[in-house]
Amino acid sequence: MREVEILAERLKDGDKRALSKALTLAESVNHDHMTQLSELFRELKNIKHKSLKLAISGSPGVGKSTFIEAMGLYLCNHGYSVAVLAVDPSSPKSGGSILGDKTRMNELAAMNSAFIRPTPSGGNLGGVARSTENSIKLCEVVGFDFILVETLGVGQGEFSARKMTDMFVLILSPLGGDDLQGIKKGIVELADMILVNKSDGDHEHLAANTLLHYESALKVSRKKLKGWDVPVRRISALNSTGIEEVYSDIKRFKSQNIRKNGCIFEREFQAKESIMKDASGLILNHINSSPILSKHVTDLSKEVLEGKISVKFAAKQMLSYYSEDADKNK
Repeated sequence: MREVEILAERLKDGDKRALSKALTLAESVNHDHMTQLSELFRELKNIKHKSLKLAISGSPGVGKSTFIEAMGLYLCNHGYSVAVLAVDPSSPKSGGSILGDKTRMNELAAMNSAFIRPTPSGGNLGGVARSTENSIKLCEVVGFDFILVETLGVGQGEFSARKMTDMFVLILSPLGGDDLQGIKKGIVELADMILVNKSDGDHEHLAANTLLHYESALKVSRKKLKGWDVPVRRISALNSTGIEEVYSDIKRFKSQNIRKNGCIFEREFQAKESIMKDASGLILNHINSSPILSKHVTDLSKEVLEGKISVKFAAKQMLSYYSEDADKNK
């Protein structure tokens, strides 16, 4: 317990080494580490700092890491502190990050006011790691002004990342024809900002067409947030072109979509969803680790397959078994 208290104090002082250690606890599936993480959050419960959290999403190869470095450098050079949580594919052998974003963001990694953490996805196809939400909370405790969460950009990643953050930034490459039509629908539903990257040189004409397509689509779509028109911008992250304008949009978004108590509108909903998600996970883990409850699942499954009971009835029965087991273990 004393070790957790010391770690909490170091985090409150903004110690980056302590943050690295805490993030290791967040990423671990070891039971003792999970217990220590819970104790750590109890020690930190009165910390009220609120970072602006941005999800940076897009298909592999669109330049997410390049954009994050350019944006991070701009923010650091203007007096802000920045944490980057980059979700990387996991190595099937070691379980660690394959790409290691620190090696792809050398300039940003060298800034005193920046912190970069490559996080292995753990095989999670949600675009974010299972630990990402807790990692975000730890970075907030340390007091970073901005937290940039880079997703894998696959599967349901956009939806998972959107629920954890305040602003969803989608990065696209210049597209044409069928490619434009195929990606349009999902974008308008989620994005708070759309950036067409690599908009210079030979791609300039395609980028202009891509921008017009998305601007047109957004005009006829229902607004996610009252009073917020989703900006669509052409940028070149490699040359830092358009980064200042992106920063202006982020500031405008924050001022328009923040409550008097300092909470982004969707944070209350995010917290409720997170609680329900974690509670569901804990219940499933308890059932799977209990021989008695696991046998109930097997028996009920057989009855469903034999047509004796419905899935809904089996689920209700399983909930009853779980409640009885929980009462016995109080």
